[in-house]
Amino acid sequence: MSLARRLLIYCLGAALYAGACAAGEPEAERARAAALFDGGGFYALPGPVGGRPGAKNEFLRQMKEVLSSGAWNGPTPQLRPFMFRNSSGGWTAQAQSSGLEGFLWTKKELEGKYGVQPFLNNLNDYFVYLDSLLKNVSWTGELRTALDGLKNSRLPAEEKSSRLTALLENYISGLQANMARYDLAAWAKKARIYELFPRAYNLAGRRAAAQGAFFREFRAADFDVIKRMGFDTVWPMGILPIGVRGQTGTGGGSPYSISDHSTVNPDLGTEEDFRGFVKAAHQAGLKVIVDFVVNHTSLDSQLLGENPDYFVSFRYDGACPKDGYFESWHDGQKYCVHHGGFEYGDGVSSWIDTAQINYSDTGLRDRMTAIVKGWVTKFDVDGFRVDMAYLALNNVFARTWKKTMPPGEFYRQLIWTVKEAKPSAAFMAEAYAYQEDLGACGFDTIYSKHEDARPEGQTGWYNATEAGNAGAIQSSVNRAAYLAWQTGGAGSVMFLGNHDEPAPETVYGRRLPAALALTLLYPGGVMMYAGAEIGYDAAVPSEHKPLPFSVPCEINWNGGDPAVKKIYQEVLAGAAALSAELGAYDIEPLWPGPGQNWAGYILKSKDKPGLRKAVIGNLTWNATRAELPQAGFTGSLEPGEYRLLDLK
Repeated sequence: MSLARRLLIYCLGAALYAGACAAGEPEAERARAAALFDGGGFYALPGPVGGRPGAKNEFLRQMKEVLSSGAWNGPTPQLRPFMFRNSSGGWTAQAQSSGLEGFLWTKKELEGKYGVQPFLNNLNDYFVYLDSLLKNVSWTGELRTALDGLKNSRLPAEEKSSRLTALLENYISGLQANMARYDLAAWAKKARIYELFPRAYNLAGRRAAAQGAFFREFRAADFDVIKRMGFDTVWPMGILPIGVRGQTGTGGGSPYSISDHSTVNPDLGTEEDFRGFVKAAHQAGLKVIVDFVVNHTSLDSQLLGENPDYFVSFRYDGACPKDGYFESWHDGQKYCVHHGGFEYGDGVSSWIDTAQINYSDTGLRDRMTAIVKGWVTKFDVDGFRVDMAYLALNNVFARTWKKTMPPGEFYRQLIWTVKEAKPSAAFMAEAYAYQEDLGACGFDTIYSKHEDARPEGQTGWYNATEAGNAGAIQSSVNRAAYLAWQTGGAGSVMFLGNHDEPAPETVYGRRLPAALALTLLYPGGVMMYAGAEIGYDAAVPSEHKPLPFSVPCEINWNGGDPAVKKIYQEVLAGAAALSAELGAYDIEPLWPGPGQNWAGYILKSKDKPGLRKAVIGNLTWNATRAELPQAGFTGSLEPGEYRLLDLK
């Protein structure tokens, strides 16, 4: 047994009672804990796992389970997040996740706000919960032994709770160090994503480019423009071939009515052109993500022609039902195929230019997995933005389409198969529900738009800030801060707009500067679409998107809104300057005093210990009083006003 390992066991076990791990040396303790998990000791790859194919991903999945999701049986969680009971207030608070990170974060947060005493009634439940979380993962045995020793010690309750916190801090810091080594897709949790719509991007108008295929004409200088704004990832949206049958509008059809999931739209260039685009992006220091449209295809898709059983369909010689179905022929037989759709009320709402894929069919699951894997093996893309991701979850799909599902989740098969081919490949979910399920399936990041499966209410960033409710915004900041810190679960992607939402200036109005600052200074995932930075908005009455699909649209890079452009220039420049000053940083939520409706957070440099800043802003529709004593600030903030402050 290594000295580092013996020392950590001593600190986690006997020293819990003897006090040998002095509280005055927390950094030394964390360093010793991290040493156990640095790849050179027992936990590099535990037990018999090490020599098997897929061992690293198996170990990574186990660490994610311990840190974040807990164990799942197919679509069913085996452990829910811990509920902390406040004995004096009579209320409960849910841990941020089912794993160690969510438990520890919430325990420290609540005790920091309300003191330790109101939560000592939870102490025995803490140990029961933690043992349930850890017992299915063999290499947590030493931690379980230390927890059992602490549980059965005769220490006073308050000291026992304090030592539990210290024990978990050390253990989690070690696992987080290990995650940094094994989770090669962790870059996605900090990605600054620039979404561009090639059909509307107007490359020629941006730099007098030749009128050639988009991917062939995109140059290093074009990537430099994106990098100078502070982005490190590009998402060329809508690059797959679009179906002809049932095509809607006059703009070329919806880019989410896909005729072939496996290749690029020939209107944008050849496969070789796209490989060149990806290679040039990598040379410029940018990563590339692409769409995976999981739920549906076009009415004339290659997959439908290949096998109608891949779709929600039935063979029928008569007239197909008019409500939601269309006719399709295969090998001389007629099939009634349902349009792609989603749950809406007691029924299904459909997109009439799409066909619904059937995830109860295991052959379809294998086919889709092979297609998505092909994007990393053929084109070397870095990740996928999964359209309407939650619709393919077992429980959602079964309920929507009345199907009996295979026992496992499709996404576990998909994500870990692709990560075997390219471990750094990342998956970002467009999701407005079931974030817990998607995170447990292995998604790296999830849209922060709408998330209401928590006791504190809706904590999704976009919907909270859009509505301008101060309490919801403050809860969203708290949730976002946790998601930026944790390493075991899916991170958050914050945005004020994308190709689906109205132009941010129409949503936020005069609140835009503060909303933009609090978004772009977030140290987790951030996304912005091309054209937003100049205030370009080509929405039409039938389609509120700033870059509509239904009509021809092309960004006028000399147009837009000068006032909006100025806001973006100032905030983007401020974010770049602050990042250069602080280096890597974490954030800590700020909670305004009574009668104050602003929101904000502290930015704590990880590269320069002790260097801290604060950002506060008013995202509501009314002026508010604002006090931040640690920054020496007292005043008022008008809607949209924000401050970057030095902390004393």
